[in-house]
Amino acid sequence: MIRLDQKYLSNINVKETNEILVSLSTFASENNVPIITKEGIRFLNQIISISKSKRILEIGTAIGYSSINMALNNNVEIVTIERNEEMYSIANENIKIAGLDSKIKIIHIDALEVDELKLGKFDLIFIDAAKAQSIKFFEKFKSLLNSKGIIVTDNLLFHGLVYGEVKERNLKQLVRKIDTFNKFIVTQEDFDTHIYAIGDGMSLSVKRKWLYENSSYTI
Repeated sequence: MIRLDQKYLSNINVKETNEILVSLSTFASENNVPIITKEGIRFLNQIISISKSKRILEIGTAIGYSSINMALNNNVEIVTIERNEEMYSIANENIKIAGLDSKIKIIHIDALEVDELKLGKFDLIFIDAAKAQSIKFFEKFKSLLNSKGIIVTDNLLFHGLVYGEVKERNLKQLVRKIDTFNKFIVTQEDFDTHIYAIGDGMSLSVKRKWLYENSSYTI
């Protein structure tokens, strides 16, 4: 259910006009491919801009909507990982069509199997893959962050199901894992984390040591 404030803001905020992004969004809607919400990608792009992030790791490419959007709106280099062969092929083609193959490197592999030490360091990590594996993704890749590093995670409200009643068994297990991840990230001592009711629920985790040493830094 869309809240009235969300509907109001959706109507008043500037609409996406880039033909490539509109086309990708339409494709995702027509083919039931989950992508980041419009509010979510605006939030993410603002974080990138404010933090001056230049190198980004994305876990979960899907059709390439998020990485293409970030690359079109920011001066960044992106490494994105996708395990699904069909999604990888579609995303790879979309990145080429957008003329961004020099800014976006897509890797076809399960993110939990990649040798993270070969990826280098990143200013920002965006986790938007298998929701049941979010803790593993967070633990595996957090060491790749630079000293001012940020981790953003999507779908933490999971369509409101994390605080609603779920009867279907498999879905209930998934929702429970998302809830476990939410409680996990806000208690990580090396990160200062807040979960925002933006889009489908997004978290912003900033390295705590650097944040406290630079108390004037705000997002």
